[in-house]
Amino acid sequence: MNFRDLLRVVWSNLNRMRGRAIMTALGVVIGTAAIVVLIALASGLQESATGDATAFGPVNQITLLPGAFFRAFGAPSGGDESVLTPDIIKEIGRREGVTAITPKEQVAAPTTIKLNRLVGSGTLTGIDPLVVRDMGLEVERGADILGNWTVIVGAKVGESFVDPRERSGTQVQRNGSEEPLDLLGQTLSVSITKLGDDGKPITRTVRLRVGGVLEETGSDDYAIYMALADAEDLTSWYSGQRPDRRNDGYSQAVVVVDDTQQLLPIQRELEDDGFFAFSAQSTLQQINILFAVIQAVFGGIGAIALLVAAIGIANTMIMSILERTREIGLMKAVGATNRDVMSIFIAEAGAIGFFGGIAGVLFGIGAAKVIDVIAQAYINAQLASSGSTSSDPISIAIIPIWLPIFAIVFSLIIGLASGIYPALRAVQLDPVNALKYE
Repeated sequence: MNFRDLLRVVWSNLNRMRGRAIMTALGVVIGTAAIVVLIALASGLQESATGDATAFGPVNQITLLPGAFFRAFGAPSGGDESVLTPDIIKEIGRREGVTAITPKEQVAAPTTIKLNRLVGSGTLTGIDPLVVRDMGLEVERGADILGNWTVIVGAKVGESFVDPRERSGTQVQRNGSEEPLDLLGQTLSVSITKLGDDGKPITRTVRLRVGGVLEETGSDDYAIYMALADAEDLTSWYSGQRPDRRNDGYSQAVVVVDDTQQLLPIQRELEDDGFFAFSAQSTLQQINILFAVIQAVFGGIGAIALLVAAIGIANTMIMSILERTREIGLMKAVGATNRDVMSIFIAEAGAIGFFGGIAGVLFGIGAAKVIDVIAQAYINAQLASSGSTSSDPISIAIIPIWLPIFAIVFSLIIGLASGIYPALRAVQLDPVNALKYE
């Protein structure tokens, strides 16, 4: 029996038991649709969590902390060599695959940042002025030069300035306009107050000239970057002593790598050296692993429904054998081989699974789209009620390209597998007894 004949026989048999085949295929439709909808929801959640990779920070950087910092929390440490001393930082910077490395020190003092009568906020952070470009700090306006109390501010630092005399705390912009403050070229006044030896407050004020404004990234938009020496000057004045970097090291450092493909191996090397290292890429990797498990669990739930449908297919085919016993005997009597008989029943079961899978995919895609539309309307309503807006549409159901193909193939396999046992029973029928069957 060639393939064309097989298709003709299968189509004729399924058409003859059309009602039963449709009812059996409904189980496959439900199971396939469940797989599509559940995995689409898991993919949508994953995309919402990891869609903007830059929100986790630059993907080519590793944040490095001394391992000794975590001893108090019971974490293992590499010992003295895990301290971020200047010599260790230079040694790391010479490693293969490392583009640059810089200490990253925040000003460890309470500060008040002002621009004329307005009061703002920002994280004063000191870095090596020579690695600004290597760190990917893209300046939208101005220059990427640090030093001599010249700073680079994040894109949203200007939005933080308010007039303290306004009770409502409403953001007040320059010249009464609604445009955000343009800090480029402005001079910020930073004041630090501490208690002197006589118990009286002492205030130091420095003026920071804004030489550049960074592009909006979502990770460092409220940072104020300054030269490392300037940041240490402020911290030393507040604490009353100069930090011993050769022995105590820095609190953290940022490692910039050449190739993002080598980031995780370099990160593991640093962890083996006793440092605590983390990066946006490792965070994304862990999140993706988590969502892969969620997708597997959701897919497994849908697969259970398909397995139940497989029992229904097997039951339908067994009943078909009982109804077509004389037909099977006649087929064998006129020369049909066991292989021909087995092919017919397996093909019929596979057809039920295949067409049920196609219908299930279409139904699942439609259901996922409806859920997505309803969810978007609900989310937008919640944002509107809270006074917030979202410039980007939020999708909670995303259908990967591979999902429909996988669902149809899986349904086909389930159908073929469920037809094996009925096919074996059909093959075992004795032609003489089958012809006598009433």
